[in-house]
Amino acid sequence: MPAYRRSYNRFKVNRSCFLSAPEGTEQSSILKDLSARGAGILSHMALAINQKINLVISAPFISRENLSKQATVVWSKEINNGLWQHGLDFGEDSKIYIPPDNTGLSFS
Repeated sequence: MPAYRRSYNRFKVNRSCFLSAPEGTEQSSILKDLSARGAGILSHMALAINQKINLVISAPFISRENLSKQATVVWSKEINNGLWQHGLDFGEDSKIYIPPDNTGLSFS
């Protein structure tokens, strides 16, 4: 298990999000949970380990505009026929700031 999954608290989100891969593949998905360093996603798009993707979150409680974050796929598992669960890593230098009261999130 990657160390970052144990190092940062995860918060359940269960919001729609959007994934896009550099080769042009795009998919509406579900953001299941979020931490300062990564995210858990449910999607109908199969992603490869170490694949770079862009995660876009509609978060009106933070910003009027969608928030976008580059991420690397660190694990991927098909949980049902065509439904995938993915673990994403934002990287040490690109963490998300999550306020102590957890009332809002902002991308750094």
